[in-house]
Amino acid sequence: MNCNSSRLSNRLLAGRVLSRSAGSIPPLSTEKIMHSTLLSRRAIKKLGQLEVRLHSAYGSPQAVLGNKRDPLNEAIYILLSFQTSVSRSRCVWRRLRSTFHSWRQVELATEAHLAATIRGGGLHRQKARTIKRLLSSVRKAFGKLSLRSLRKMSDEVAESLLTHLPGLSWKGARCVLLYSLDRKAFPVDVNTFRILRRIGIIEPDSVYRRKALHNTLQDAVPPVRRKRFHVNLVVHGQQTCLPHNPGCTSCPVRSICNMTGVSSTADSPGDKPPNRL
Repeated sequence: MNCNSSRLSNRLLAGRVLSRSAGSIPPLSTEKIMHSTLLSRRAIKKLGQLEVRLHSAYGSPQAVLGNKRDPLNEAIYILLSFQTSVSRSRCVWRRLRSTFHSWRQVELATEAHLAATIRGGGLHRQKARTIKRLLSSVRKAFGKLSLRSLRKMSDEVAESLLTHLPGLSWKGARCVLLYSLDRKAFPVDVNTFRILRRIGIIEPDSVYRRKALHNTLQDAVPPVRRKRFHVNLVVHGQQTCLPHNPGCTSCPVRSICNMTGVSSTADSPGDKPPNRL
């Protein structure tokens, strides 16, 4: 299987999907976060404009991202997605699951065998080592290779447990909360960070590994909008607002973008994404 040949769904590559009605979904609000200096009122307003425009452009096509309903599956899928594209992540996931039919088999496999299996996604040795460590930690913490008991826990407790697992940051933990546990989380991944910095919603010198930033952005987005906004940001970051040579000429939000770190001409090199999930 050639991971390089995979692409996002034809639904995206064929063009923008039709605009969806916002219905009765509430606008973004400053009420919960005005105590913070990380976002100005203008930034919060622009964040709301961005959410509406991205949803009109992409329509929240969650299926193309490949996220998993089972929390342990999702945690490992997130590890595989580190510093690679959605198409590569999905390809490597299929290869992993066709080679190993259970996490017990992965637990018993050699690190070299696992690394060879997931090679197509990049950083395969590092990811194999982290997956083995994560499975070991899950067994020690829960007595079995399962994270389903998180379903009975509060958001705060579940997130704390997840962030103590090898390889999972706040972003990774909140992806598990959002996609597997149906919680109203808002993961800030490298696509989101890059887009918000370029547009001017967060400062150019913002630090990705600052939890206050992740919490402030989550609080700024109404819970009912968080999943669709996250999906659309990932799709936009993978399809248009690329780390290098972004497609600015076809960008649906160019009119509100400061283009921080990008030249005024479209499709020019941009900034590098931060080195963290």
